[in-house]
Amino acid sequence: MKKNIDPEEAKGHLDQLDKEGGVNNVSEKVTSLGKISTYGSLEEVSAAAESPWKLLNFNTLPSLGLFYPEKSELLIRSAKTKEIRHWSTLDEHDPLDVLEKINFILNSCTKFKIKGNPTALNFNDYLEIDRYHILFRIYELTFPNQENKLFAYIKCSSTTCGHKNQTQVTTQNLKGFEYPDEIMKWYSKEERCFVITSEKLNETLYFYMPSSGTTSRLRQKKKADDNRGNIKPDKSFYSQAKYLIDNWRNADLKYLTNLKMSTLDWSERKFLIIYKFVELLENASINKAICICEKCRTQTDSAIFLGGSFTVKDIFIISAGLDELI
Repeated sequence: MKKNIDPEEAKGHLDQLDKEGGVNNVSEKVTSLGKISTYGSLEEVSAAAESPWKLLNFNTLPSLGLFYPEKSELLIRSAKTKEIRHWSTLDEHDPLDVLEKINFILNSCTKFKIKGNPTALNFNDYLEIDRYHILFRIYELTFPNQENKLFAYIKCSSTTCGHKNQTQVTTQNLKGFEYPDEIMKWYSKEERCFVITSEKLNETLYFYMPSSGTTSRLRQKKKADDNRGNIKPDKSFYSQAKYLIDNWRNADLKYLTNLKMSTLDWSERKFLIIYKFVELLENASINKAICICEKCRTQTDSAIFLGGSFTVKDIFIISAGLDELI
């Protein structure tokens, strides 16, 4: 006979498992999912008072922390049973569901704010190029003894070798982004963005690294345009606009509509400058694992989640067989 399960009793049981395991014994409320604004404010950041939380050095992120406000502080913790349970429902064939599950983990397992500023930041403020690295740092805290190893199968790039390497992927060999050397001369430490003053345009251009909130707002704008039916898709605008928005909180539909209309007045020179700068940044954004070939010692890399390697879902779901788990 099937036993009726009390949801509160089940939740209590999961929390008890965490308590017995000696991890993440922090009382926390998980807010609703979906829209940007539904994740609520984060608690005050205090690295000293909460031992499960670990301070993450921004210099270890792909962005190097260059585009976050000065005095920013980011803490992370391992995933609890309840978060892994929610992650286990991830549908890898649904990009929106994958995005939602990643946001859920980042929202639950991170705290982000600026020291001395009462305004809490959240997962929407993370740069797109940092998201997977932060996710992998949470994964490494969740499995400190490497109970869940993730392997990528990387074919040697040498034409005379071609050996297929089985490489364990960690944050040490995960390559997310590399700033092109030719654009770093325009980085402004004061503005926390790229600043280009063009004499030929008689104008100063500002470029920002896209945050999760920015790309989410642009998806909403594109969906609104698609639903109207009579608006021709503008791929150029959506590929460039995410680098022109300084704060996702300001990017409502009206703001984005005005921004889109303003691009129609760009001169050919202005368009080409923006196009070429964005192209350099787009080509630098990658998610690859690096390895040294076991056979010929050539350094090579490959995109993660491809070629029979681990999947997104595997990050928090141990891939070992049942016998090994028991």
